[in-house]
Amino acid sequence: MTHEEDIHLALLANEPVFVTDIGYIRSPKLRDVIKLGYSSYMESLSSLLFDKSRVSGLGKVPESAFVLACYFFMQNDHFRNSFSNGIRLLLQKEIELVDAEEAPYFHLGDGMTLHEGNFQRFQEIVKIANKAELANDKEEYNPGNSKAKEMIEKLMKGKVNKPAKKPVMNLHSIISGLSWKSTSGINIHNIFELSIYQFYDGYYRLENIDHYNRVVTGIYTGNIDAKKINMQEINWTKIIY
Repeated sequence: MTHEEDIHLALLANEPVFVTDIGYIRSPKLRDVIKLGYSSYMESLSSLLFDKSRVSGLGKVPESAFVLACYFFMQNDHFRNSFSNGIRLLLQKEIELVDAEEAPYFHLGDGMTLHEGNFQRFQEIVKIANKAELANDKEEYNPGNSKAKEMIEKLMKGKVNKPAKKPVMNLHSIISGLSWKSTSGINIHNIFELSIYQFYDGYYRLENIDHYNRVVTGIYTGNIDAKKINMQEINWTKIIY
């Protein structure tokens, strides 16, 4: 069993994942995400998963993503609040930036710290625990005529001039669909106790099962050539993470 498999199994069982020097990272319950507010939750993830390569003009900056995150934490209230909210939600800890000249770090209490050496691993676990996928499009940022504060605010608020497409699905619709469709005992009364990891795992698993059933039905009715289908590739138990 690989370490990655251990991580996914722990999260499927709603167990936290330990990261050296940081402590245990949890996948938050749906109920806790809703209490925080879904938009605030997404902003918190964006802060915790900060990636300078996603911001035009920062890719060539010599400072690391961690150092820049520390700088944004100091300089911008919005970034600091969203970053702190994310730490509270996933680690159940309060965070304090220690502004050491050579090596800034975040103090998490109980001798735990978030620092340059474990920040990448921290982000990897946060991404897995929240089934998070970062967008590929980069922010339109010109460092020649924008201040750092303006850039940070734009990073957090998104492209204000680009009209948003009306979504086909949102968290509400997925919760509703999964709670009424599931035959595994998940319903509208207990679905909010699932972690985000468990919730999306269930959603993607049901999608996989539906696809399998459609293919099998197509084979039985003669609409799909069974010889062209690798049944192992669409099996109910196919690895989907």
